Amino acid sequence: MSMLKKNRFEILFAALLVELMYPFIALLFLVPIDIVRFLSFLFLVLASFNLGVKMMHKVVILVLGGLSIMGLACSMMYDEPAIASYVRIYSTCFFYITLIFILTRSFLIAKDVNLKVVIGATSGYLLIGYLGGIIIQMMEFHHQGSYTFSDTHEFDYIYFSFISMLTVGYGDIVPSTPSAKSLIILISLAGQLYMAVGIASFVGKFMNK
Repeated sequence: MSMLKKNRFEILFAALLVELMYPFIALLFLVPIDIVRFLSFLFLVLASFNLGVKMMHKVVILVLGGLSIMGLACSMMYDEPAIASYVRIYSTCFFYITLIFILTRSFLIAKDVNLKVVIGATSGYLLIGYLGGIIIQMMEFHHQGSYTFSDTHEFDYIYFSFISMLTVGYGDIVPSTPSAKSLIILISLAGQLYMAVGIASFVGKFMNK
């Protein structure tokens, strides 16, 4: 148990990478993509629970992660009802916000810059991409047609969030309304500002050694 807690940042980072790569993993091992998606998110929730130090953090992660997992299971077994989609999307959104808060607080208050702090900060950046993806999905859920997709899949929301943060913009997914465009600007700025603040924090701690 102490080993899990000691390596909590590394385990979370691995879970985030698995979550990011689940379509490729499904293709590589010839497993249905929805099953890999469910297992990868389950791994992420377990890794996030291991990340929590305070009991309050663990409870919030468990509740929000559990609701998200139940929503995913519901969507796999049935045509997801609107209320189930609502609960899944909002619980996942606050789940990511909780993790970003925990990670950002951890590396900002850290006295020294070490590998664990860098991995934690990198995980925070990945979580901003996931948060952007679920917010894009939230907007599309409430206002259909906000985005133009060539072939809609759940992973497309995460994909579009990350290529917006990385300022790539292939043009295969396009925001169609002013509110959707403003959201993409916000996601892109959040990613860039996170990197700028993180780098400034690391440099300041290194200079003060």
